[in-house]
Amino acid sequence: MMFSSPVLKEKALARGKSIYPKVTVFSEILPLASKNRVQAGQKPRAASSSCTQELQALFGCLKKWEFDDVPCAKQHTLYMDCVHKGAEEAAAYREAARKGTLGETGAGGKQSMTSAQFNKIQKLFPQPDLGQQPYRQMKRLPTQDYADDTFHRKHWPGKRS
Repeated sequence: MMFSSPVLKEKALARGKSIYPKVTVFSEILPLASKNRVQAGQKPRAASSSCTQELQALFGCLKKWEFDDVPCAKQHTLYMDCVHKGAEEAAAYREAARKGTLGETGAGGKQSMTSAQFNKIQKLFPQPDLGQQPYRQMKRLPTQDYADDTFHRKHWPGKRS
């Protein structure tokens, strides 16, 4: 029976395996700067309920009364009120988005900008020296030496210089 880990044995250490975790060091190859636009993760929508509880209650009533809608009139009116309320909230949201007064409420109750509002501001104040899109990701900066293998291309197959 073996109670110790095989990593700690002499054989594992002799093979060159380290018992310590690999350390990753951050090196800034490109300057840390934001781009001139952001992409929306999803299309912004009004935060309204989808009325699923009311719909479930309506279907439960219809199943109970074998799809006779007369005893289920109360559930039907509740569901339709929820649908109309959601449509009004969506219309108010679209109007606020058109005016540009829209903000998303985040954690802590603070409002943040939508991605469209942020892109509009970024057009007014673009980042300097970014160049044109698409940006060259492997471009040597003036502060970097030619001899440095900054982008780790030394062992790439290809034409020898």
